[in-house]
This record gives sequence, structure tokens and C-alpha cells, in this order.
Amino acid sequence: MKLSCLRPLAALLLTLGLAACGGKASYDVSGTISNLNTDGLVLANGGDTLPVPSGKTAFTFIKRIDYGTDYNITVQTQPAHMTCGISGGSGSAGHYINISAAVTCSQNRYTVGGTVSGLTVDGLVLINGSAITTVAKDATTFTMAGSVDYGSTYAISVSAQPKGLECKVQPGTGGGTMGEANVTSVKIACNPV
Repeated sequence: MKLSCLRPLAALLLTLGLAACGGKASYDVSGTISNLNTDGLVLANGGDTLPVPSGKTAFTFIKRIDYGTDYNITVQTQPAHMTCGISGGSGSAGHYINISAAVTCSQNRYTVGGTVSGLTVDGLVLINGSAITTVAKDATTFTMAGSVDYGSTYAISVSAQPKGLECKVQPGTGGGTMGEANVTSVKIACNPV
């Protein structure tokens, strides 16, 4: 019996204690960041924004939020040449002891391809690093398997020739540094041997 009377009293004292401290508990809106190696990332939580420089591995918004307030962390601006996503970035403050989202960034990747002329039989195999692509006869275009990180180099070459033909990558088209778009300018010309 005595315990059942003490519980409401303890709850009342706790409520009065919180009210004396300003009312509600408040929470940091924070989290971790992985793989951010360029500038430009801006996170948002409602109207609160936070620019995050490259190399940062954690973030905390300046504005704290009260118990029961919803939060929704989003990427307002992607960093240069990267794409970032957020997990655990939304909810209601107080359901968890800490608000801790995870921001994961990755380098933008693009494909490399182009045109083929004179390919009348099977057997043409192209290579770019470890990516190998077999081009079917009568094909007029190709796209290499895999993709290339922004800023990385690519160099297409012929790994295997089709029977009776000699295929060559046309000078000035088979290699370069990956920009911010798919490459479609590689030219392969096949001629009878």
C-alpha cells in the first residue's frame, strides 16, 4: 500500500523538478559522417542548416530540440562530386536517449562507352582496368562493365580481337580523367585483316 502512494508523489516531484529547470528536456541533433572528402555538404533539420566541411566525421546542429519535437535531417546541398545519404535521420525527440543519424557519402561514379564500327563477327573484348566487356557482332555502341569514380582515370583497350578483324581504339578517344558525366565518346574501328 505504501509503495502505491509513493509512486504518484515521485511522479509529481519529477514533474515539478522538470518545470523548475525550464520544463522540457532538450536534445542535440547530431550524428556521424563517413567518407566526406570534398566541401559543399549542407545538412538541414527544418529551417536549421549546417554546412559541413570535408574531413568531418561528426556533426551537431547548433539548435537543440525539445522533448516530443519531430526532427528530420536531410541533405540540403550535396558536396562537390559526391552523393550523401542519411539513415536514422528522422523521428521524435525523447524516443531515444540520443538523436544520432548516420551520413554516408560516396564518390560519384559514371560509365564509359562509345561507338563501334565494322564489327561483323563476335569476339571483341575490351578492357578498362579490371572491367572487361565483350561486344557482340553488329553492335554499334558499347558501355563498359562497372563505372569509374569522378576524378579517376580510365583507359579503354582491346583485350581480344574478333576472328578476321583488327579492332583499334581511335587515338584521343580511349582514355582520360572521369568528369561529372557518363563518357560516350570512345571510338572503336574494326577492319578486315
